Amino acid sequence: MNRHFVPEDLNPDCVESIEALYKNLLNFEIPPHAADLREWILRWSELESVLAEVSSRRYAAMTCNTADETAASSYAGFIENAEPVMNRYGDLLRKKMMQSPALSALEPEFGMWFRNVRVALELFNAENIPLETKLNQEIQAYQKITGAMSVIHEGKTKTLQQMAVYLESSDRHVRENTWRAITERRLQDKEQLDAAFDKLFSLRIQIAKNSGYSHYLDYIFKAKGRFDYTPEDCRRFHESIEKLILPLQKELYEKRRKKLGIVSLRPWDLSCDILDRAPLKPFQTGQELIEKCGAIFDKIHPQTSAWFRRLKEENLIDPESRLGKAPGGYQIGFDESRVPFIFMNAAGTDQDIYTLLHESGHAFHQFAMANQPIIAYRDIPSEFAEVASMSMELIGASQLNAFYPEKEEAARSFEHELEGIIHLFPWVASIDSFQHELYSRPNHTAQDRKEIWGSVTDRFDAGIDYSGLKDARAYLWQKQLHLFEVPFYYIEYGIAQLGALQVWQNFRKNPEKALRELFAAESLGSSRALPELFSTAGAHFDFSPKTIEPLVTELWDELSKY
Repeated sequence: MNRHFVPEDLNPDCVESIEALYKNLLNFEIPPHAADLREWILRWSELESVLAEVSSRRYAAMTCNTADETAASSYAGFIENAEPVMNRYGDLLRKKMMQSPALSALEPEFGMWFRNVRVALELFNAENIPLETKLNQEIQAYQKITGAMSVIHEGKTKTLQQMAVYLESSDRHVRENTWRAITERRLQDKEQLDAAFDKLFSLRIQIAKNSGYSHYLDYIFKAKGRFDYTPEDCRRFHESIEKLILPLQKELYEKRRKKLGIVSLRPWDLSCDILDRAPLKPFQTGQELIEKCGAIFDKIHPQTSAWFRRLKEENLIDPESRLGKAPGGYQIGFDESRVPFIFMNAAGTDQDIYTLLHESGHAFHQFAMANQPIIAYRDIPSEFAEVASMSMELIGASQLNAFYPEKEEAARSFEHELEGIIHLFPWVASIDSFQHELYSRPNHTAQDRKEIWGSVTDRFDAGIDYSGLKDARAYLWQKQLHLFEVPFYYIEYGIAQLGALQVWQNFRKNPEKALRELFAAESLGSSRALPELFSTAGAHFDFSPKTIEPLVTELWDELSKY
């Protein structure tokens, strides 16, 4: 995008230069006309977009190689030096804007953002600026712990993600050895991870207190802009999952146990094929994964084809797992360029297909809303952002022959995907209810945390036998990076999965109409409230039993065909 305010040669490591631009905005006398206020807002958004892209690109570089000290130092330097300036002046500029007599004239265009600005002003406390910086540093330290996790397998060093492929082996002995190797490696760092969580937890509690909240739950719901549902709604969602979906998960596990012919289902028996078929091997290299996903998107729609082709041509996907690479997967936007970047840890498994379909859904969302005029509207509420990604998993699965020419293999893959949705809901409920309990007890200890997690896993126990594996079960929560990096970002997956199932329903009836509605909703960014975003995509924003039950019934009926 062309710059109109920020110099092309801006040095993002020069705090004085960044501060000078913020001072320019702060000291500018805005005439009392809507057009002038809008132009000032666009200048501010341009500056924030430039700096956000610097932060995102450095974050991507750091996570692509956590052992790269230069990349780590570059990212750390930015969050330590530039972000405090951005936070401090951001508060001042928000106050200046909200005092403008022209504000009301821009409500039709920027009203959703103004609502969030009012919340930000309410929550802002200058004492939190250094705490936010410290928080980012501690997250970086946590990532270094997890990024260094590896095991020696057959004389070679492998990441835990690369080891996951052996959990699909038809040889139960291989699966057990693999699971134990992965788990024992994680448990080596359990005290470090507990300590990392304690640091992050205490910082977040203090940030909430500084903003005037005695309960972190109240603070984080406000900070996340959750205007359309409450903590009580979340707890009712947990109960609905326990009542409506947990029994289905138990049924799936019991079917698995019987088909495998074993006395009890152990944690290493969850990824293998129940008919003793060899693991699916859809691709060998990251480049092959990209090419075959490209073939899927070519068939789905001309727009998905064009968007994915751009990702390939501009090298905006880093697909393969390697030592030193941070775990997990994500899509991040480069805000000034208005392009997405996809990070993942592919190891040649069937699940890697769905990960790239998922992250591509996020990337398409970024492309769809690229014309939103301000950076605030390109920051999408997670509850809808995940609709874009989860629906693309289901839609993309309609063209799995790109990976599996044999119909039987494609059917086997899709069956696993549908089962995964059933399994997702209880895990979402477990993680979210765990957080609700943790943050209601701000003085809890690491031992308390074990007991809290134990009660949660007992509640959502679906029949996996952890006999003799007490520590593995007690520390299972530590594998969920959201608990460390983005607290209370998990219920969104459950809410969004319901939206994605509705989009998928629509796609099966009328593919062209369903995609047209989805892209239209995505183009809105965050300029509309969640209920309107869902409605534009052809879905209802509702996660009560009246919505859950028919969707899960249809999902279960589809599964019964396999």
